[in-house]
Amino acid sequence: MSGTVLLVVDVQKLITNDRLCFFDRFKENLRGLIAGARKSGTEIVFIRHDDGEGQPLSMGNDGYDIHEDFAPEAGEKVFDKSVNSPFRDTGLTEYLRSKGVRRLIVTGLQTEYCIDAAVKCGFEHGFEMIVPEYCNSTADNEYMTAEQTYRYYNEFIWKNRYAHCCGIAEAIDIIQNNKDKPKFSETHIIRRAAKEDISRIAEILVFAKRMKYRSVFNDDVYSFCELQVLSVAEKYIENGFLNNMFLYDDGIIKGLIRIEKEEIVELYVDHFFQGQGVGSELIEYAKENYPVSFLWTIEKNTAAIRFYEAHGFHLTDIKKFEEGTTEYIVKMKR
Repeated sequence: MSGTVLLVVDVQKLITNDRLCFFDRFKENLRGLIAGARKSGTEIVFIRHDDGEGQPLSMGNDGYDIHEDFAPEAGEKVFDKSVNSPFRDTGLTEYLRSKGVRRLIVTGLQTEYCIDAAVKCGFEHGFEMIVPEYCNSTADNEYMTAEQTYRYYNEFIWKNRYAHCCGIAEAIDIIQNNKDKPKFSETHIIRRAAKEDISRIAEILVFAKRMKYRSVFNDDVYSFCELQVLSVAEKYIENGFLNNMFLYDDGIIKGLIRIEKEEIVELYVDHFFQGQGVGSELIEYAKENYPVSFLWTIEKNTAAIRFYEAHGFHLTDIKKFEEGTTEYIVKMKR
């Protein structure tokens, strides 16, 4: 089973029609992805939306069924939802985790509603999100035309923030070759850190910690006085931390992970490269090559907790104060 699933959201008869922007291109691209997934054995999961009894888009009405152009085959999973997010009270999250899924290719309707929710909520749950071009669509609304809405989300909101937005050829290539990761670059390696990497390492650490923890600890003295690139670089060299640190490097160092015996001590990705699978590759590398069995994370950092849960760690009842603060850190184990 591949770690990738093709998620097809709300392509139901009532709303799948030529009011949608780029409708013919949308249909062609989505049919191609579905056919490629079936050929390669990549699982397809379908989502249907139920607005509730008495509404046009509700279970039992003709328009509720998935459009015939994209209809599931026998054995393919279908989940029903009643809110925009397909992860809310549907069992989808638990199902994907039980299958070891790490990556979702998100397609369907409508761009600013359920697709936006799927992309952002999937990202928050720790999945790598891929959005192929012209595989989601919408209709005009009172604020923007359908095309403006499509471009706003696909080319601005999601891209390099929540998802890897790619061309249809790349998405088909990922599916047909059952690839375990999108091609963010022609080549990349995960390698041990070296002393000459320290300025880039310190830069990632300082910026990531300010972004993640300033709102938690509310300590500007630490964030902007103690947390400086030069002092962090000196500390990491003096304490030998580079000896157990590994870097994601594709010509640019984009993320890092530090391992001490069985513990993942640190995992950080440069803010500009988040949502591209860098953190997932680093944690999977650690799991495959070292006997890592636990880690600590800030109790309030729920996004990190969901990310680690998606990679096989679970919360324990063990927690303690982060040194020098009044905030708890919690232990997670495999």
